[in-house]
Amino acid sequence: MYYIGIDVGSTYTKVCILDSNYAMIDLYSYSTPIGQKDYFENVMSELKKKYPELQIVSCGYGKSNVMAVKAISELTALACGSNFICPEVNTILDIGGQDTKIIVHEEGRLKEFFVNDKCAAGCGMFLKNTLNMLGKKFEEIDITESEEPEVKLSSTCAVFAQSEIVGLLAKDCEPDEIIRAVIWQILQQAKALLLKVECQDLILSGGLTKLKGIETYAEMIFKRKIIIPEYSSYMSALGCALQRK
Repeated sequence: MYYIGIDVGSTYTKVCILDSNYAMIDLYSYSTPIGQKDYFENVMSELKKKYPELQIVSCGYGKSNVMAVKAISELTALACGSNFICPEVNTILDIGGQDTKIIVHEEGRLKEFFVNDKCAAGCGMFLKNTLNMLGKKFEEIDITESEEPEVKLSSTCAVFAQSEIVGLLAKDCEPDEIIRAVIWQILQQAKALLLKVECQDLILSGGLTKLKGIETYAEMIFKRKIIIPEYSSYMSALGCALQRK
């Protein structure tokens, strides 16, 4: 039997495949498609050819479009996946494409959670839109040696913040400095969520974990130890794959 977890996020879909002994068989991601039902019908057909005996569990914004044995909340999946990877830390900060969440669990079972206000300035989509505006690629960002940025965005609204960015470009502000300011803004909004929980160590998950230097940059802002475990951006998919009927 193979256990497949599919996390259909707002920007990326992540897939985790485990065997019956919880060994990792495959792990991959792709841009979340348009026309999801037809797309995932084809995906399911291909998976069944490759893994005749399988169980699929889904989570995320498009979880209902996957023909799975069950769909669970992303919060439940994150708690389970995080506990499997790093059981000694029970608090997770997940910065997704559309929202930012703080999750606290007990041995993989969701205990409590907090979600940021519905504003793009506090999530990964803000960074993506900024990079598109600046003609930069995600892989080019390196904040390893970065300090607190001299340039900061005063608005907590993505729409107004992007107007600020246009003004900064008119003043010949360096694109890299603007990018650091955007990341700073995202993490500052996440910091407000951290006031709701007590923790010394914090697991960081989501697409931002792939940024070079994000661990030390986040530690500077949050004033606590940041842990980015292996497969940190796949923890929800892993949590789905770990479910058993």
